Amino acid sequence: MACFSTLRWRASRAQVVPEQVSESAFRVHLQAELLKEETWNGWGIVVSSDEAIQELVIVAIQQSSAVKNWNLEHPECPIEVGQAILEVNGKTQRNEMLQDGENHDGKALLQMLIDVQLTPRQRSFFKAAIQRYDVVDEFLEAAKVAHDVCMVEPCPVCQDAVDGSSDVVRLSCGHHFHRHCAQRWFVSQRNFRCPSCNHLLGGWS
Repeated sequence: MACFSTLRWRASRAQVVPEQVSESAFRVHLQAELLKEETWNGWGIVVSSDEAIQELVIVAIQQSSAVKNWNLEHPECPIEVGQAILEVNGKTQRNEMLQDGENHDGKALLQMLIDVQLTPRQRSFFKAAIQRYDVVDEFLEAAKVAHDVCMVEPCPVCQDAVDGSSDVVRLSCGHHFHRHCAQRWFVSQRNFRCPSCNHLLGGWS
């Protein structure tokens, strides 16, 4: 669970040209101090995306003071599962949005443009991602290792140190990852392939 202090949040309807963003979109502004290793999951938001869609889709919301407080303060535009994230900190490219949702020097700013109405392609991707999320969660739970593990090599996904400060998983190919990094990777994949060596660990049913 994320540690939040100095948390501020505010909402505003997207002030953009109607042709660019639908009326179903709204902006979210969050700022907090997060633990060093926390990234998207530190906000309590699990996102997924792949080359099929440019946007990020929210597939799960875990326990988080940020999202809880936001939703209490702004019931007219809550952050919920099944929404599309169109923009993160001014970035609209998928890889840049994933990177900008991460932590920088213990202070994180998350400004999102969210659309509550999914396109047909986003909706199809969301349904598949939800099914994968449940399978991935069970898969990673079985792959967890002891909290005192300390690896020489960094996590191949985020390149940060793999130590006992966060949950770590070990795949059958021998590579170690932060659990939240592995979760983000596998939810976006169509099979279980190691993001480091591309070893096929299994397929989706």
